[in-house]
Amino acid sequence: MLRLRLPHLGIALAAFAAAGIAPSPASALCNVPSLATATASGSLPRTSARLKARQPVRILAIGSSTTAGVGSGGAGFAHRLGPMVKARWPDTTVEVVVSGVSGETASGAAGRLRAELAQHQPVLVVWQLGTNDANFGVSAESFRATIAGGLAAIRAANADALLVDPQFSRWAEGGTRTGEFAAIIAQEGARAGVPVVRRYQAMFHLAQSNRPAFDGLISFDGLHLTATGHDCMAQQVAGTIVRIARR
Repeated sequence: MLRLRLPHLGIALAAFAAAGIAPSPASALCNVPSLATATASGSLPRTSARLKARQPVRILAIGSSTTAGVGSGGAGFAHRLGPMVKARWPDTTVEVVVSGVSGETASGAAGRLRAELAQHQPVLVVWQLGTNDANFGVSAESFRATIAGGLAAIRAANADALLVDPQFSRWAEGGTRTGEFAAIIAQEGARAGVPVVRRYQAMFHLAQSNRPAFDGLISFDGLHLTATGHDCMAQQVAGTIVRIARR
């Protein structure tokens, strides 16, 4: 697990123009409208209040290989979140705790969640989930229960939650399970009042409208993100945090 502190970084790295953050060269691959849109419901009250008050914010990013940064060349999406959020509030301390385990399903992350919450006491938990559950044959009922239990644990720890649904990859093109699991995440997020970053919808749209751009986000194995894909995902997640906090 890598813990990344960003207390004084003043360089504005890539994020959406809509979020008030300067774009990077990779932004040309992230210009799908849905990339800038999370679910309409949900809020981040604690995170928003602390950012507006210029108080320190600690983010726990938990999930599987995407969170761990596989394919990123050492700087996964979670490692890029701090600078992107801090670019909007440069005088605020933003700390990101990166806790990703390759190959892990949502239940694995949920099993680690209480210990992570107790140790790090985050203001916000960014939970990336669903891709492995869909690929490994986890039942929809079990997956739904895992999300509900994880969100309850986050709520009990007085932290905000932001869910990130599965990526649409070349693996997902051969079936419907990944899309079905993305729908479950949206439903559970709405039920709990938690925003969901709709990565699946964004990447599906990009695959249909600009295949070369989509192919540039997915690595040779057809599943994991490239470094550009991680940058694009970080823009999506950071843009959501900033946009909600500015309401």
